[in-house]
Amino acid sequence: MRKNYFLSLLLLMSAFWNVEAKEREISKETAPTSTAMVAPLPKPTGLDGQSIGGVGTQINLFWNDNSSGVSQETGFQIAVSSDGGATYSVNNAGPNLSAIASGTLPGLTPGTTYKIAVRAVKTSAGPTTFSGCTVSITGPTDNIADLYSCWSDIVTISTNPTVPTAPSNVVILDNETTQTTAKLYFNDNSTNEQGFYISRSTNGGPWVPVVTLPAMPGTGQRTYIDNTLPDASYHVYQIAAYNVSGLSTVVASRQFETLPYRPQAPSELISPWTTLNKIRLEWTINSTNQTAFVIQRSSDGNGWYDLTDSWFPYINFFEDENVSEGQTFYYRVLAVNKGGRSEPSNVLKASTKKRVPPPAPYDLAAKTISPYRIDLNWSNQIFGEYDVPLSTEIYRSSVSATDGFVQIAILSPEQYTYSDTTGKPKTKYWYKLLSANTFGQSAYSNIASATTLGPPSTPTDLQVVSTKDSLGNDILVVHWTDASDDEDYFVLDRATDVNFTQNLLTANLLKNYTSATSIPFDEGVTYFFRIRAVNVHGSSPYTDWTSVTSFYTAVPNKPYALKATATTSAVTLTWGDDSNKEAGFEIERSTDGTNWGKVTTTAMNVISYVDNTVAANTKYWYRVRAVNPKGSSDYSNVVVVSTPAAANGLVGGADHITNDAWVVYPNPTADAVRVTLPESMQNQAGVVTIIDRMNREVIKSKLNSNQTEYRFDLSNFSEGTYTISIRTGSQQISKRVYKY
Repeated sequence: MRKNYFLSLLLLMSAFWNVEAKEREISKETAPTSTAMVAPLPKPTGLDGQSIGGVGTQINLFWNDNSSGVSQETGFQIAVSSDGGATYSVNNAGPNLSAIASGTLPGLTPGTTYKIAVRAVKTSAGPTTFSGCTVSITGPTDNIADLYSCWSDIVTISTNPTVPTAPSNVVILDNETTQTTAKLYFNDNSTNEQGFYISRSTNGGPWVPVVTLPAMPGTGQRTYIDNTLPDASYHVYQIAAYNVSGLSTVVASRQFETLPYRPQAPSELISPWTTLNKIRLEWTINSTNQTAFVIQRSSDGNGWYDLTDSWFPYINFFEDENVSEGQTFYYRVLAVNKGGRSEPSNVLKASTKKRVPPPAPYDLAAKTISPYRIDLNWSNQIFGEYDVPLSTEIYRSSVSATDGFVQIAILSPEQYTYSDTTGKPKTKYWYKLLSANTFGQSAYSNIASATTLGPPSTPTDLQVVSTKDSLGNDILVVHWTDASDDEDYFVLDRATDVNFTQNLLTANLLKNYTSATSIPFDEGVTYFFRIRAVNVHGSSPYTDWTSVTSFYTAVPNKPYALKATATTSAVTLTWGDDSNKEAGFEIERSTDGTNWGKVTTTAMNVISYVDNTVAANTKYWYRVRAVNPKGSSDYSNVVVVSTPAAANGLVGGADHITNDAWVVYPNPTADAVRVTLPESMQNQAGVVTIIDRMNREVIKSKLNSNQTEYRFDLSNFSEGTYTISIRTGSQQISKRVYKY
């Protein structure tokens, strides 16, 4: 028989009918007395079915309908057992026109296992002879009038369970959350789940499946660790239990944040400036995910503590104002976020300013200006805010560069020059200076020295020796050490006594000379020398004297031109000295021209003598000779003189003038000579004559009554000894001078 497809579809859609099998009793009274048994309808095969998802109360069945034609069923019976096949109930299904039949079992208990079998029924076509049936069903009864197939094979099908109970108490603990990991806690409240679906939304984005967790026996707290999180982001989880029936209610966690990675450490920590009570720090920021900076400080570079742990995240400077003057601290900076603190920056040692003594002056220089003044100049250091000088102190020593310094002045700090006018002439001074304020004194400057102007230093090491020049002439050579560098010339004195009052000769010598030659006038004389240095500021003290004695080399020459003048009580003798070798002159006198007696022996260089032992109105003969240890010269010419009987002659005696009562200088001389009259010959008429060695009168000049000093030019005369004589009406004196 051909099946109609649309009719079969219509029968399939008429599901959810429930037929209660009724036992049809055929009254024995109405039953025929004999019934012909009919073979069973073809048995359905391939019975199978499935629970309807999300419902759990219905099973849809399908099987192979093997009845057709005259064997076409009028319906099907579905036997259902929920007790493992002990008892069955029957549901009726309509006929099927296709090869595949289907039916529905509604009203079932979710999560229950059923045993099911099906058979075809054709009403009023029985009775059925159940020959060859292999499946026996307990419970359903057969209507004898109907024709049945054998029961199909029994299948076991379970209904879906109920939807699982939703999880609860979804918890994420912040202290267990890292940059990429979160630990999820939730309560499993269901025993029929197949597992759990976990999904995640990041930063408000779409939900993304994370994991499907398998079911675990029983209920209780479950955990899941998600290590696929991005750092520094916000997340929400959704969790639902599921089974074949569907999903539980979806439960969401709170929003939580994964930690950021720790920031990179700051670098290049510096302190560009400090004050008395503030230290400024600056650094380089090397990260973008910091939420703050931590400023740490240490007093020793080991024990660190936080000055602040919440400094602004994008400000790279900090000023520590919790400091005092002159303190030193160590600093370091760390970047911080929820992920933790970075490594520290470099360690910086910084100190607050301290008010301190000022810097020392430098480049001190000293310059001599006068005998009493030395000028100083120097440079002042550039000072800062905390070492401001208030004064400059000047120290001076006349002892040495290391000792004897005393303060001589306090100046204002802006000065850089000073004139010391308290010095002594020709004194060396050492100077140093310092700056000072209320916090102390600076170091000293360099030391500068200068010597005040003044008379030069006294020459040293004065020596004199007697020697001969290249021509064999006797000379005296004087040596000394020049002890100064500022003399204009030297003054060398020669005399025949230690007081330098007798026969004093003075020579001015050029500066820097250290020797001079002196020609002795006379032999056998001890000459005393001394020297001093002279400049515009005065002269040095004389050296100590030194002396040398000239030796006698021969018998002296005889005197010449002996003359005599007489008074009633004295005879004045004069003569010419033609030798420089005499030790003295012996004067002899005679009253008859034959018998001679010595009157006296004079000193050397004496060329006059007054004999006060004569008698008046007496005739005398005189002669003179020069003597020394080598012998005596010849006698001079003999002079005869008579003393008058009355006082008509020249007066002598008491008016005799010694050689040291008048002055001839310089002696020796190179050009001119000055003659100062003795007081007893001043304001008198007289004459000055100069005689050379040949007894020639080379200069003659009258005395003026109002003149006491005379100058005579010898520059055009030859070298040698000259005799200067002064004669007035009552006196005559003479001295020798050497022209070189």
